[in-house]
Amino acid sequence: MSRTMASLTCLFLFGTFFHVVVAIDHEVGGDFGWNLPPTLTFFSKWARNNTFFVGDRLRFTPRANETHTYAEAKSEKEFDECVEQGIVFDPSIILTLQNNRLGRRYFICTDGNHCNMGMKFTIDVLPISVTTPNTAVKIDALLPILLFIIFMANLFFFV
Repeated sequence: MSRTMASLTCLFLFGTFFHVVVAIDHEVGGDFGWNLPPTLTFFSKWARNNTFFVGDRLRFTPRANETHTYAEAKSEKEFDECVEQGIVFDPSIILTLQNNRLGRRYFICTDGNHCNMGMKFTIDVLPISVTTPNTAVKIDALLPILLFIIFMANLFFFV
């Protein structure tokens, strides 16, 4: 077996045991951005087509000629009624989804009647551990085993 194949085998074994979790920047509305939507359900559909984890970031980017703030509604009732309460954010503020706010979250535009015109959406923030199976062994326990396997593979293939 060649050195390249041995290295690829080691990388495969490493990737099997270690899952890299990377935070994602979500551009609210995708390429359309945080603007008055073409339909009342535009942002709701966008949110349903994405998965949100702790550590991910929401970017509310309006077109250059528009300004739209946003706020987080505290309940489904306030969301449904487009009640503006709490802190209003400028779109230049990037919102990082924190561990202390798991579950359903509600976002609305606070400018004029924009919320009633469809500039609102809900997301479900999931913990990062949701991607790890319940039977997973802690990485600390696997590290010595993995290093031994990599050492033995290199010793076997390169001797």
